[in-house]
Amino acid sequence: NVVGVRPTKGLLRRAGIIPVSLTQDAAGPIVRTVTDAALMMDVMTGYDPADSVTAWSTGLTKSYTPSLNRKGLKGARIGVLKTLFGSKPEHEEVNRIMAKAIEVMKKQGAVIIEVSDPALDAGKLNAEGDVQRYEFKTVFNNYLAGLGPKAPVKNLADFLAVGTYHKPSLEKFLTDAQHFENPLNEPDYKERLLRNAKLQQTVMSLMADNRLDALVYPLQKRLVVPVGELNQADRNGILAALTGFPAIN
Repeated sequence: NVVGVRPTKGLLRRAGIIPVSLTQDAAGPIVRTVTDAALMMDVMTGYDPADSVTAWSTGLTKSYTPSLNRKGLKGARIGVLKTLFGSKPEHEEVNRIMAKAIEVMKKQGAVIIEVSDPALDAGKLNAEGDVQRYEFKTVFNNYLAGLGPKAPVKNLADFLAVGTYHKPSLEKFLTDAQHFENPLNEPDYKERLLRNAKLQQTVMSLMADNRLDALVYPLQKRLVVPVGELNQADRNGILAALTGFPAIN
């Protein structure tokens, strides 16, 4: 019973948040209602030199509250991205809830168009586009350096040596990130950035070809895993993370 907004990349500052990836990190409000989300976005967006990517939003930031409209779905063309829906028994509950939500959109006057593109498969995007392990060491070390001389650790190597983190869930990622001497110069990293630029174009073309106002898909194909399990399978959030495009839950 909450509304979460992942803003367009560059719309909202990330300074002060412990970073993982310059490409994929985002911050946004989690609130009670869409109205609350619009109010929070009015306050939170804007240029901040501490996060240079916000320069892209200079002059674009406006108030979101005038756009609040209970009849806003009437005539809107909504693309249901079938590529990001699961087809196995463990996906049935999420699919059922999604079907109800789509039916509500129809009743509110939305035009529903089913679309798909194998290039937008979340498993493929995670395998071929995720850049977190290449970017983490650099952004984490920069963050720690910015804390000054009182910081308890100075870099990722120190952090690993201290060992005060949840090893079952984090050790492989952290040690993989530390392994790279010059991660931002790795050929695979550069190839992933090029693929992600192409991914942006794929999404834009899909929306333009079908004259869509928005895409609809489940954030996760299945419900959250029980406490204690290490990995949440079938997550779709990677699409917004790699493109930098907005998402609302």
